[in-house]
Amino acid sequence: MTLTQRKLDELEIIESIYPELIEIDNQDLVNCQDNADDPDQHPMLRFNIKFRELHLAVILPSSYPDYAPAEIRITWCGLNSDYESLISNKLKAILSENEGECVILNVMAELSELISDIDVCKESSRLNSTEEIGKNVYSRVWYYAHHIYSREKRTHMLQWSKELCLNGFILPGKPGIICVEGSKMSCKEFNSRVRAMNWQLLKLQHEESPLSQDDTKFVNFKELIFDVHGRANNHQDLGQFRTFLGNLALGDIFQILFNV
Repeated sequence: MTLTQRKLDELEIIESIYPELIEIDNQDLVNCQDNADDPDQHPMLRFNIKFRELHLAVILPSSYPDYAPAEIRITWCGLNSDYESLISNKLKAILSENEGECVILNVMAELSELISDIDVCKESSRLNSTEEIGKNVYSRVWYYAHHIYSREKRTHMLQWSKELCLNGFILPGKPGIICVEGSKMSCKEFNSRVRAMNWQLLKLQHEESPLSQDDTKFVNFKELIFDVHGRANNHQDLGQFRTFLGNLALGDIFQILFNV
């Protein structure tokens, strides 16, 4: 399959999913269609996508996707500089992780999820408009990661927990679990920071809120270490982890985390 045909196939899928959000450069489209089967001709393809607060100006260069990455310029409306930086960093990470592959659908899916998370944060900020509310409302947030190996990530999370007065734990390995517990405002700040990291997969799997201080379960933030197994010694004993949760009267969380 030619590079041009791969561009057209990707565009067709995008149009089927986002038919009302995409604007295509008609001349580019005609050039691509006319040369779809010519292995020596690789026209570029330009289009715009508008969704939510974002406007994506996309250029698929002549040698995309095998030899050149997509060029994506994002503009936004109504987002503060912190969120703009978060989106820019996420885009760079996606393009880097998918080098040599058709990437636009991944970009759309990841940015859509990120915008939803930002909306949650903005709504939370609106509801927690005073410092007093933020101090008295507690949350417990659970994350599921494909894996947690990086010493740098783990160090950052341990430092943030101290800075934000959060308790909970990290379960490193494959899969990885993160739990943070503390003021709702601090949990939201932790969420924005941990989301900005580069992950193969990180899902906010469950949130318990609002909680009172009497509902909290943890007294510090630490790494959990159980028996390990697997060829790379990277799988912790989930049976022991399940017992750990049960001892804290959090046994139901295991089912939520692992969909069992």
